[in-house]
Amino acid sequence: MSSRAIFRWCMVGAALIIGGVALYFLMAYVTAAIAIANSGLKPFYQQAARAMWIGYCAQLGVLAAVLLYAATVPRGISRQAVIVLALMPAISTVNLFWSAASRAGAVCLGIAAALMVLGALFWPRPAPPLSPPEDLPAA
Repeated sequence: MSSRAIFRWCMVGAALIIGGVALYFLMAYVTAAIAIANSGLKPFYQQAARAMWIGYCAQLGVLAAVLLYAATVPRGISRQAVIVLALMPAISTVNLFWSAASRAGAVCLGIAAALMVLGALFWPRPAPPLSPPEDLPAA
């Protein structure tokens, strides 16, 4: 398997995992919104919690879209940007393990971060420039 294929599979795999986690948290929002409404918090804090929940889902969705773009157009984004973007699911993994009961989401985001780093290691190298043909000797 070529490095370009490994890169693409890593980026697509990470995008699918991150998109799946985003959909999972988006579906869990319904239950979370009810729990937030029944929490007795002031309306400002209720709205802030809802906004952060939706914002986190949107962040994961945008990250998944960027990874799909990187898989289809490798030169559209740099290797360094992918490494920096891999910090987002990595930090989310630590945060979810530390403060939330969503172990499955944390493990999935950790796997996605590892795939992103692995994909960056197999970043497709540009093809060497074509050299002009040598002059043929006169016959």
